Amino acid sequence: MYTGLEDPVTHVHHFELQIDLQGVRDDARCRIFPATLSKISQQWFFKLPPRSITSWDGFVRTFYSQFSSAMPLPAEPNDLVDIKQKDNYPLKEYIQRFMREATKVKTLSDDDKLIAINSGIKAKSLFWSSLKRKVARTTQEFLDQTKEFIKLKEAKRKVDKPTQSVTEQWKIDVGNTSIPAEGAKNGAKNGKHNNENGNSGNLNDNKKPKTAEQSKPWEYVPNFTTCSILLETRRTFLMLHRLSYHTEDLHR
Repeated sequence: MYTGLEDPVTHVHHFELQIDLQGVRDDARCRIFPATLSKISQQWFFKLPPRSITSWDGFVRTFYSQFSSAMPLPAEPNDLVDIKQKDNYPLKEYIQRFMREATKVKTLSDDDKLIAINSGIKAKSLFWSSLKRKVARTTQEFLDQTKEFIKLKEAKRKVDKPTQSVTEQWKIDVGNTSIPAEGAKNGAKNGKHNNENGNSGNLNDNKKPKTAEQSKPWEYVPNFTTCSILLETRRTFLMLHRLSYHTEDLHR
């Protein structure tokens, strides 16, 4: 549906493509085309004078004239020179963007396209250096070199990825290793005491060097490893516990 804000040329071309596949005649096109209009464009069509449409070509010219403000400005070959590969911008995305904009230029020679796409490559990059060693004579040769370079770069990335993963995993394991703080260890053992010779000293003075075992994370070790099955209710055990305390007080 055409609302009056899109490109009218693109809409007509799309409509003609669908109609040509079905073999519709020009007089029938004038009757079918209004069904693709909506909002402002539909209001414009209903305001046309009766019997003002005499042919399909004349109707298209009137349609273009009415919605000419929605037509995009035609792209020029010089506009392609402004497309540059910025820092940290992948080569693949730059090529895709350039070729997409190049399709908007009506008259563009292969030499102009090659000059524009070469000028946008980031200077002193790896691909820029490759182009200096092997100059592309046509746009197709340039695109072929681009494909080979991108494939080589992706293959190298796949080879380097496992090594990076192992290194990153080692950093994560080391980072997750928890070592007790020095203040917590020293706070429990700090203070002067008398040794066997009667001299005062600190426990930290006789501490052994830290080993790999001491660097491991602390693990919880339960005090009781076996449990007995209760044969009475908890209420009975509580009453017996209170009775034993009462008996001790009487003996005192």
